[in-house]
Amino acid sequence: MAEVKFSFFYCMFSFWSSGLLVLVCTLSEGVEAFGSVLHSMHFLLLAAVYELGKVGLAKLLSGHGPSLTLARGTPPDGKVVRGPFLRKVWVKLTRLVVKLTPVGHLIIGAGVLFVSWLFFVFITVCLGASLLSSWPETGSFCLLLTLLTAYPVLLILGPSISSLFSVYSSHSTSPLTSTMFLIWMMTVLGAWLGAFPLPLDWDRPWQVWPTPCCLGAVGGHVAGNVVAAGRVWPWLAQCSPGHTGQMARRKGV
Repeated sequence: MAEVKFSFFYCMFSFWSSGLLVLVCTLSEGVEAFGSVLHSMHFLLLAAVYELGKVGLAKLLSGHGPSLTLARGTPPDGKVVRGPFLRKVWVKLTRLVVKLTPVGHLIIGAGVLFVSWLFFVFITVCLGASLLSSWPETGSFCLLLTLLTAYPVLLILGPSISSLFSVYSSHSTSPLTSTMFLIWMMTVLGAWLGAFPLPLDWDRPWQVWPTPCCLGAVGGHVAGNVVAAGRVWPWLAQCSPGHTGQMARRKGV
C-alpha cells in the first residue's frame, strides 16, 4: 500500500512541477531559451536538489520507508574492548567501519550515477552525437537524462546497482518498479524522438544540439508520469479504506 501511494504522489508531483515548468517557460521565454536552460549547469543542480525534496515529500505523505534511507551496519555491542593492543585496534577499526557504512553507500551511489552517465554518453555518441566539438553539450544532455532516470531510482530504492537492475532488467509486478520503468522508458523515447528535427534544414534556432533532445526528454518525462499515475490509480482505489471495508464485508457475507 505504501508503494502504491508513493508511486501516485511521486508521479503527481513530477507532473505538476515539470508540466507547469514546461508550460510557463515555453510561453514566457520561448522554445529556444527554455531548451538551452535545460542543459545548463545551474538548472541541473537545481533539478537534483528538487528531486531530493520531491522524493522526501512523497515519502512523508505515503510512509514509504526505503526511500531516502541508507543501510546501516550492525551496531556495536558497546562493551569495553579488552585484550592485546592489536586486538583493541582491530575492534575499534571494525566499529568505525560500521559507523561509516552510510557514507560507503553514498560513495557507491555516486559511482553508480557516474557509470549511468557514461552509459548515456556512450549510447548518445553511438547514435551520432559529437564527442569532441560539442563535448559540453553532449555531457550536459547525458547528465539531464541521468537525473531524470537513474537518479530517482537510487533515491527511492537505494544507492546500489541492484536498484537499477530491479527496475530496468526485470519484469517485476511491483507498482513502484513498474512506475519507474515506465518513466524511464518514456523519457528515453522522448529524447530519441527529439533528435528527429536535428538534421532538417529548417534553420530554426531551437534545432541546435542538444536543445530538441532535451525538450523531448522532459516532454517524455512529463508524459511518463501522467501515464504512470493513470496506471497506479486503480491500485490506489483498491487500497482505499472504503474499498477495503467493502471487501471485508463481502468476505464476511
